[in-house]
Amino acid sequence: MKTLIIIMALFTFPVFGQTVTDTIRTSAECGQCKDRIESKLNYTKGVKYAELNYETKLLIVKYKPTVISKDEIYRILNELGYDADAKKADPEVVKTLPLCCQPGGM
Repeated sequence: MKTLIIIMALFTFPVFGQTVTDTIRTSAECGQCKDRIESKLNYTKGVKYAELNYETKLLIVKYKPTVISKDEIYRILNELGYDADAKKADPEVVKTLPLCCQPGGM
């Protein structure tokens, strides 16, 4: 019985410290978008690393799912005014972004 408990503890304990890496497609347009998104996410509890390639519009996020969920990351991106995969940002929030950061912006 003790052996079974020890084995179960060995297999379940590492889960608490694990991180997940996800790639999220965004609607980011420029370097200002990159700065805005990375600044917000890299200082969000549970996010270990966030880097946006605005040319491909792909955001790589490494996070602890026990602290923050992917849906919460989507929500943060949407609140900043950016689409996150299939989750669209509120058009009214998008309008508050600088023109260069809005879809098709220059």
